[in-house]
Amino acid sequence: DLVNNALSMVCLVVGLLTGLVGMIPTLTDETSGSLMIGYFFIGFIVGLVISSIMLSVVGSSVDTVIVCFAEDPAVFKINHPELCHEMTEAWKEVHSELAMWN
Repeated sequence: DLVNNALSMVCLVVGLLTGLVGMIPTLTDETSGSLMIGYFFIGFIVGLVISSIMLSVVGSSVDTVIVCFAEDPAVFKINHPELCHEMTEAWKEVHSELAMWN
């Protein structure tokens, strides 16, 4: 799933950046390398967990829209006409031989 892969990459980047931010206090002092690695690891885990929790809401939202579009497109069109039009056009571009809607 493309969306979940993209969100996983974002979580990884956020974890790496948080780990680097966690290392900042060790750069001002003359501390050992193992302490620096420990701070990075703790920051990485915290950033990874928090971002994956926050972005799981985005992934669930995308899945919900796709299910609503696939399960009952008529109701989806009534409730969200602009989004339905965009999704229908995108579907027609990718799968023109399978287009079910006008």
